Amino acid sequence: MPHLKKCVFVEDLLAVTLLSCLGVIFVLVPPFNETFLRIPIALSLFFFVPGYAFISALFPGNKEISGIERFTLSVGFSLVLTVFSGFLISLLPWGYRPAPIVVSILGITAFFSILAIFTRKLKDENEQFSFSIKEFIRSIREDEVDEGDEGFTGSPYGQEENPVAPAAGESRRFHRSKSRVKAKGLKYQQGIGAGNEARKEARTEARKRPLPPEIEKALIIALIGSIIISSAMLGYAKVTREKETFTMLYLLGPEGKAEGYPNESLINVPITVTVGIENHELQAVNYILQMRVDGEVIKELNIPLEDREVWQEDMTYTRHKLKSDRSRLEFALFKEEPGYFAYRSVHLFIENNNTFSHLDDARYTDASALPKIVNAEMESSTGWTFNSNVEHITGSYANGTGVDSSYAYRIVNSYEGNMSGYSVEFGGISQDIKCEEDIMAVFSAYVMDNFNSSVPGTDPQLKYVTLNGEVIWSDGIGGAEGWQRLEVPISLQAGENNLTLGLRQLPGGEIKPVEVLWDSVSLKPLSELSLFVSDDTNTVETVPPNSSVLELPAYTDNETFTVSWNGTDDMSGIAYYSIDSSTDGVNWETWISKTTNTSSDFTGKHNQTYYFRSQAVDRAGNEEPDHPVPDTQTKIYLGAPKVTLDISPNPCKTATTFTVTYPVPLQAAICLVTREGFDEPESIELTSSDGANWTGGYTIKHGNHFYVEALCTDIFGNTVSTLDEILVDTSIPDFEIEVSPKVIDTGNLKIKVTPATALKSQPSVSISANEKVNITYLSYSEGTYFYEAKIKSEINEGERRVSVSGYDLNSEKVEGNTTFVVAHSD
Repeated sequence: MPHLKKCVFVEDLLAVTLLSCLGVIFVLVPPFNETFLRIPIALSLFFFVPGYAFISALFPGNKEISGIERFTLSVGFSLVLTVFSGFLISLLPWGYRPAPIVVSILGITAFFSILAIFTRKLKDENEQFSFSIKEFIRSIREDEVDEGDEGFTGSPYGQEENPVAPAAGESRRFHRSKSRVKAKGLKYQQGIGAGNEARKEARTEARKRPLPPEIEKALIIALIGSIIISSAMLGYAKVTREKETFTMLYLLGPEGKAEGYPNESLINVPITVTVGIENHELQAVNYILQMRVDGEVIKELNIPLEDREVWQEDMTYTRHKLKSDRSRLEFALFKEEPGYFAYRSVHLFIENNNTFSHLDDARYTDASALPKIVNAEMESSTGWTFNSNVEHITGSYANGTGVDSSYAYRIVNSYEGNMSGYSVEFGGISQDIKCEEDIMAVFSAYVMDNFNSSVPGTDPQLKYVTLNGEVIWSDGIGGAEGWQRLEVPISLQAGENNLTLGLRQLPGGEIKPVEVLWDSVSLKPLSELSLFVSDDTNTVETVPPNSSVLELPAYTDNETFTVSWNGTDDMSGIAYYSIDSSTDGVNWETWISKTTNTSSDFTGKHNQTYYFRSQAVDRAGNEEPDHPVPDTQTKIYLGAPKVTLDISPNPCKTATTFTVTYPVPLQAAICLVTREGFDEPESIELTSSDGANWTGGYTIKHGNHFYVEALCTDIFGNTVSTLDEILVDTSIPDFEIEVSPKVIDTGNLKIKVTPATALKSQPSVSISANEKVNITYLSYSEGTYFYEAKIKSEINEGERRVSVSGYDLNSEKVEGNTTFVVAHSD
């Protein structure tokens, strides 16, 4: 890392930085920017200041370049840096404006001034550059003395050094410190009489000096000559050039400056821009000025101007329709007559704000101030008049076809084929609406077509709405949109306004039969315009939301419990919910109406089941259909219900089965079995598939009498128990088998098998005969298995044996048998 020394000379750098700051003040800040100092300070910024700071950083020493070279390079590099800075600024969002240009020059100057301080610190104090106006002028006017020739005089020894020579050499610097002067003087004093060695050093120093003054003067003369020649060429070009013909078209903001242009458009709020035209065509010109919005001409002016005549006028644009994103407000100028390409064109981009909070007048908020549409709901035959220019487009009222399954007006096209000719065919209903004054409103209606194509634009037929002959809404047949809800801001004029709803057919395409239904037509205040109107179709989304009450537990032990719900809507979002309750799942009552909450506490009664369902409405007004079945249900069960224990078979021989039932789900169920005469019980765990019914098997190994206690813990933490006994009976067979009938010809033989012990699975049953007998297992109930055997005529008559075998819980085989008689009738 280089060793930094003290920077002694910084006055020139502070001066150019201060001049840059003055440039910001005198160019940008009023009232200083209106004084005569603005021009010289601005010129110094462009032609000298940044270049001087740059050269100071590049050449920090006092012997690297001469003063005139430093001045010349400062001017040249100032022009380069200014042009380069202006090019970069033009690419940035701020644009090529006075403020960013002057600030950028200040930044460049400050940066290179700081850099120059550091580069000067790399040099010794006596080698750092410093600036002095007096020394600069003297360096231009006086010749430098070559120390190699004039610095020595003829001494007796031929080696005496002229002590004046250093002063002549030092004239190459603009300024020097006192310490430097003393050092130079001592050097030369010590050199007097030093002989040939001093002479050699002096000549070496002379060879290292900058250019002679003759070259510097030549550079000055060349620079002045270049300026004179350039000025002469500019004057010659000015005198001899042909006058340029052009037209100026410009826009001015509210204060008459090229700034502060409007950038936002609100419904029914005018936007004003000053438009200026200057004629420099050297002749009178008849101009045509068009004001366009998104390519649509909304105003056209004929403006004749003489040569050098100036025209300025405020032009106003007022938006009455919904538009998305931003609009292009363009002013196109033509000469003599409008054409495809404008002669001059300027434009502004305007953001469209579709809110109506600024319209607080009663005309925009009071529905009673709006005119009424006769038979708006299409429930009678009055108000509307049907017109058609072709026979195959007809219209009539149709019951059961409306939005709410009531009446709607139906327009039918019965023609199928290609359109011939060039005329437009249509059919529609119209009505005249009378207004006392000009007013704005929202036209609202429902429309649907029954064209089945799922591809939009496949049929050259349009549903449309016109107001005073101007189309305010249209949409192609096709796309399977279902009911479309229109909401279009309109402007009604004082007097009669004709409103038409219809079906239009365009030439040049194949026509398909179609029906178009119109219903629920109305005028609403602008303040009631839906926030969710589609920008491109002026329709409100009609997809209803979805909602549901969240699942509740099957049972609850609290009379008051929390019910929660939620829902989704992909477009406008849910506005509110309504929650219904029922005690049977069929007859519903409104529990909560129009709430934005998603949970609430419900209070019920003991031993009662409650059912719940939800209904959501989105912000576009779409209502979710009623749910046909409950979303969830729960039963209130308070206290400790009675538990039921069933032991089957009982009495048993070696094994039995425990069955525990409970009215609400259990967390766990076990049976404690204690042998008579003993204290330690044996624990038998029970299992369940539904939480309410629990089973488990028990095998008797020793003893004939046992006590059983069933312990149950329900989902609420309640623990209940019940008691029973097991008896062991060895007097009965392993299987009790009943056959019905005991004598049979052909047909179905009923077999009941009751084991004396619990089995792992159903026992197998067989019948001995000359033919195989098909036996079907039917069911199991309360310890008994039921079977059915098919007795055919092929089985020989006589006594037949029924054999039953199975396995108990210890895998021990259990067997039994009985007999019946087969007797065929002749």
